[in-house]
This record gives sequence, structure tokens and C-alpha cells, in this order.
Amino acid sequence: MTRPPAYRAVRPLRVAVRTTAKQDRGPCENEDSAAADINAGRFALSDGASAAARAEVWSQLLTEAFVSGGDPLKSSTLSALRRSWRERVCAPDLAWYAREKLAQGSAATFLGVRVETSGYTITAVGDSCLFHVSERELVLVAPLTDSREFTRFPDLVHTSPDTPVPLEHVWSGGGPLRDGDVLLLATDAVAKYLLRQHRETGELPAILDHLADEEQFIEFITRAREHGLENDDSTVCAVWT
Repeated sequence: MTRPPAYRAVRPLRVAVRTTAKQDRGPCENEDSAAADINAGRFALSDGASAAARAEVWSQLLTEAFVSGGDPLKSSTLSALRRSWRERVCAPDLAWYAREKLAQGSAATFLGVRVETSGYTITAVGDSCLFHVSERELVLVAPLTDSREFTRFPDLVHTSPDTPVPLEHVWSGGGPLRDGDVLLLATDAVAKYLLRQHRETGELPAILDHLADEEQFIEFITRAREHGLENDDSTVCAVWT
């Protein structure tokens, strides 16, 4: 069967961003971040490391930098973001234990996707994943491809000035798009669950049918947690072409 021509941006993209914190945690305790700019065709996701200091601030800085047109992994941009993180979190009246925690720095995964006229490109560090779905079939998933590849220690982007991002930790790729395709960005808990279900059943769970509003998404996550989805902050960004 001949594949239709690659996607040409002849109509607006549609996007849905949904997130929910760990069970029994409030929204302010959610360390994931997602950002989207439909006009620029830029979408990003970041999962702040749970043990890191003020990870929600760092993940937000990474995603906002990407959708604003920057490359958060570029040395000069990363240095500026690290300074911004320190400025945001280091208040003079902090308790000693808070200052000690901040001195250890923060860290987060990063996933940036850019949709262009001929297709899309991906840049990733860590285990937040992109799913390319066409006619309900999984075309590509990256940077991890199997639920058994997830570990407790994914690659991360750090705030420490002396911690560069090794080139071998950066995954780059992409592919063509056609009208009707969907790109789903997902943080690790959701990505691992989707990949496990796909491996066991040959199909992706119908998460795309539960993104109309926040309530539907939370209901999906709650049911999924009863069937093996780990209790973690859960965030997705779906882009319909």
C-alpha cells in the first residue's frame, strides 16, 4: 500500500495538554511541565526528578525555552537557563536546610518536538517519549521503544554549571507526517504504561479518546493506575495534524 504524501501544513494543528500529579498530591506538587506553540509548531515536555530541588521550576524553564524558539541543550542557552533557575529559587530568607537542598541542584528529562512542513523532528534526553500514531497504528516511539527499557535512573539535564549534557545522552530523530496523524508526548509513567500495553496486546490504550478535558484524562489515569500505571506525575501533550 502506497503511503500518502508527507504532511504539508495546509490546516492548523490541534493540541491538548493534560497533566495530573501523583495520587494524593496537589497540582502544586506536580514536577512535570509541558508547553506548546501551535503557530511555531513547537511542543515540549519535561519530567522533573523527584529527588531534585525545585524540579518543577527547572522543567518549566526547559519547556518554555524550547517553545519560545530556543535550544535548551545548546551550551549558551543552557547556561542562561541555569542562571534563571538559581534566580527563581534562591531567596535570601530561605531556611538553612532549603539552601542546602538547592546547593545540590536540580535535574529533569527533556523532550522537544518541532512540526515542520515536511514532517517532524525530535530532541530528547531521558525517558519522556514521543508516540507517532497514524490511523490508530504506532508508527514510531522514541527515545525508548520498550517498557522494559525504563530504569530508576534516566539521563537528565542538570542545573549544575559543571554538569554538561553528554552527546551520547541526546537522542535526535524524526519522520514524515500525513494529515490525521497524531504525535503524543508523554512523561515516563504514561509512556511506560502505553508501551507495556502495546507489547502485551498489540494495541495502544485509547488515551487519545480521553483528552477532551482534564476530568476525562484524570479518569483515564486513575483506571490505568489500577492496571499497572505507576503512581507518578502523569503528563501528555497530543498534537493532531
